[in-house]
Amino acid sequence: MNGSRQSHVDRRIRPLEIRHLVFGSVKRFQHISHGASLWVVFIVAFLCAGLPVEGEAVRPPLPPLNSENFNRMIRDAEVIAIGTVASLSSSKIVQPPLETVTIHVTMKPERILKGSGAMESLEIEESCRQFSREDAGRTPGGDQAGGKSVTAHTAGPAPQVGRYREGARMLLFLKAIQGSAKFHPLGSGDHDAYLGVFQITSDGIRSDSHRFDEVLARKTRSEQGLIDFILSVTGGKK
Repeated sequence: MNGSRQSHVDRRIRPLEIRHLVFGSVKRFQHISHGASLWVVFIVAFLCAGLPVEGEAVRPPLPPLNSENFNRMIRDAEVIAIGTVASLSSSKIVQPPLETVTIHVTMKPERILKGSGAMESLEIEESCRQFSREDAGRTPGGDQAGGKSVTAHTAGPAPQVGRYREGARMLLFLKAIQGSAKFHPLGSGDHDAYLGVFQITSDGIRSDSHRFDEVLARKTRSEQGLIDFILSVTGGKK
């Protein structure tokens, strides 16, 4: 009799014990999950607090530069110049966790393809905001090929700026900086525009920022060929 009652009680207790264990585990899991969620939200908020707008999304690269867009760059530029980089330097303004790096370039023109032909020198400035780094004030790359080189270096996505080296020959598409006698390249600091900074090499014209499509690539293989093409758009003398 007692054994039968004990067995009956056991059958009633076990489901209650199992239910207690199950619901207790669920509550503990919910408590832990809630705490973990709060930590995730806190960490994400902390990381994003100082994140600039430029770093919020990784933008895909622009498609290869084609003749249509190159023609638009020719029309939009106030000055198109071929010349040699005579001097360059960089400066920065630190506002932790960010800093603004400004590149200062003096170019000695060889030929003005668009704009005033009486320029003895061109003063060019580009600025880029980036995460602060201890070595951001130093010249990246040091001395290269007989000349100092300067470029802004960044952590994460950042607006594009040109790469310059003392003594380098370059083709630049420029716009005047309002309120000054200085210029900045087309597309400087803009993720969604083609940068008007091109290197002149023994193999023709190249860009550090963009690829050329097949048609434009054929035109850039010859420095004089590309000059003739630019002048055909501007109506200048060959």
